[in-house]
Amino acid sequence: MFFLVPLMAGLSPASSSATVQRFESEAYQWAQGRMIDTVYVHGNTRVKSFAVVREMESRQGNRLEARSVERDQRYISDLSPFATVAVHVEPIAADRCIIHVVVTERPTLLLNLIYPVLDYDINTERIVYGLKWKDRNFRRRLENFSLDALRDNRNNDSAAAAWSTAWLGWNHIGLGARVSYFNRQEPAIEPNIIEQTRGQVSTSVPLTRSRIAFSQLIFGLALAHNRVGARNTDKVDEDLLSPSIGFRFDNRDASLKPRNGSYFYINLLSNQVLNASQDTYYRVDNDVRFFFPLDRTTVVGLNSVANIQLGEYPSYIRFGIGGPGTIRGYERSDFRAAHRWVQSLEVRMMPWPKVLYRIPFIGITDFQLGVVAFVDTGIAWTTPEEFRYDNFHSGFGVGVRLFSPIQDVVRLDLAYGARGRIRPYFSTGANF
Repeated sequence: MFFLVPLMAGLSPASSSATVQRFESEAYQWAQGRMIDTVYVHGNTRVKSFAVVREMESRQGNRLEARSVERDQRYISDLSPFATVAVHVEPIAADRCIIHVVVTERPTLLLNLIYPVLDYDINTERIVYGLKWKDRNFRRRLENFSLDALRDNRNNDSAAAAWSTAWLGWNHIGLGARVSYFNRQEPAIEPNIIEQTRGQVSTSVPLTRSRIAFSQLIFGLALAHNRVGARNTDKVDEDLLSPSIGFRFDNRDASLKPRNGSYFYINLLSNQVLNASQDTYYRVDNDVRFFFPLDRTTVVGLNSVANIQLGEYPSYIRFGIGGPGTIRGYERSDFRAAHRWVQSLEVRMMPWPKVLYRIPFIGITDFQLGVVAFVDTGIAWTTPEEFRYDNFHSGFGVGVRLFSPIQDVVRLDLAYGARGRIRPYFSTGANF
């Protein structure tokens, strides 16, 4: 966010030919049911055409569904490399047609950039700084590759490298890998993970062919080496093997700014200690989301996230609630326990259209502002007796969203919690 200001100083409006168009399914009812002869992608030089086409429900050899084409435009528009996406249907015979997908690509510099990180949490006075590189079009195939090295003002260090793809060729088989390192210098009164080296791999297997209502099984495996201790205790080495299996269903019409649809995810994670105690404990994660349009610029989003630990989980592994990712209106991880359940309701408004700008020496890029009003509530508990009404915590407030090539979305929220204090939050990435 901090390197965005000097860039914006040199912005100028892009040419009027670079317009943002919305596919109107009603206007293409004449093409309903026609055989799709070919799908052409125009304007792409940095993204391979097949990487765009395989994300579409409207494919060569299928019958055209106007609402599916509308979904395809919205879905492709949410992909990081594109500033604009327009879709046109051309008749070529009485029962056949061609689909043209016309894209304006964002500058490579903004999608494949090593940039400084400077994050200040005004509530806890924690400063995080370092470098991060994220390529959201790795190998020109819409893959993700990232590297980061961070430190905070309490001398905690972390570093990570990750790669992922949703496709293996033309098969909707996802693969991912990540390695990370963490070293904690901040004094810990209770036992905690002081140092961790971790590697993990994952794969997803499709259960359906449809892109509109897509479901898959997800398998993961992680191996971590932890050093556990506190300020005045000896450190203990722990090797942790963590296999997992999950299920995901997704019929949202877009991933970043969905207007319709739902998302369901459930995962069972097993943690097996390979040395010392040789304990085994489990965790169940569940994420449910619903989206309903009120009009062309307003969407209601609902989210419910539950994390349940089973077995003799170590006391130093606890979930927290509070902060921009759970309940706004409290400090990060204000409440910690073995289990948590958080719900959020957001009214999202996009009253202003996307605006294209030309950055000197870089190219055409885009920005769009949105506003939200939200209510969060949730509970953290360890024993059954703690799961009661007066242990729920809530917060509400308003926020601004900046959609751009930089981090996809930047969020600024102001929230009010039960403790009578307004708290600001600055964060990046979609909350749900």
